[in-house]
Amino acid sequence: MARALLICNIILILTSTYTNTSEVIDRVVAIVNDDVITQSEFNKYLLELPEQARSDKYQVLSDMVDQKLIEQQASELGITASDQEVDESILNMQTKLGMSDEQLEQTLSKENLTHDQLRDQWRMQLISNKLVTAKLKGNIAVTDDEVKERYVQYYGNIENGEEVKIAHILIYNDPDNEYESLKKAQKVYELANSGGNFDDLVVEYSDDTLTKDKQGVLGYFKKGELVSELEVAVEKTNVGDIAGPVKTNSGYHIVKVLDRKSTEDSSIDEYREQIKYEIYKEKAANALEQFLADTRKDAYIEIKM
Repeated sequence: MARALLICNIILILTSTYTNTSEVIDRVVAIVNDDVITQSEFNKYLLELPEQARSDKYQVLSDMVDQKLIEQQASELGITASDQEVDESILNMQTKLGMSDEQLEQTLSKENLTHDQLRDQWRMQLISNKLVTAKLKGNIAVTDDEVKERYVQYYGNIENGEEVKIAHILIYNDPDNEYESLKKAQKVYELANSGGNFDDLVVEYSDDTLTKDKQGVLGYFKKGELVSELEVAVEKTNVGDIAGPVKTNSGYHIVKVLDRKSTEDSSIDEYREQIKYEIYKEKAANALEQFLADTRKDAYIEIKM
């Protein structure tokens, strides 16, 4: 009886020793320079992925190798991402998407992720972004032409237009004596068109008190912003030339065209920063991919899976 009890105790001791040993010893599935990726790390990483991303285990391991390379390069440069940075970045993401804490938790539950796992992934993304920035030193540039090209892809052609800058001399139309009003306007037009100083004529004759002290300048106008009578006259007049008298509800105008300039459809401005950021992210991702490809060439990598 005593012998049987002794044998039973020895078996329990051996079983306990075997169990403890199996917990400590973990198979290495990859070596990346001076670091290793263990089977348990791989299994944990795999479970955190969406189900459809788990099928190609060799690709998953390759992604883990890239992550190790990023961590190593970041460590050499002293690049980190603090808890505060991670939390602020996640909060910023929620704000941009209009996502409440409850909605975030629902999304995480759907993706089978915990909040800590999300923070780990976000930290890695921040470190990757910092690494790209440090390595490229701001050499990623997005040009206006690239923004315009992407805008055209999404929203169609950009309609270019024109702005015209004009000045005028206004002669009020006296309803009781329209003939004299028109006669005065024609006189001023002839003076201006025969070489008279337009600024002096504004001071002497214009009834527009708002522009009288500004050489009669009304400013720049796009197509459709002027009353139709003025727009027709201005369209036919070259820069430096004078049109008139042009009758509107305000009276008779003697109009000088001061400047014309091409304009770009302002609707692109609404999307400019969004498109610029999108292109920058694509370029940064490509730069990181190229950086990892170059880093892999100089790294010692051994896959054991």
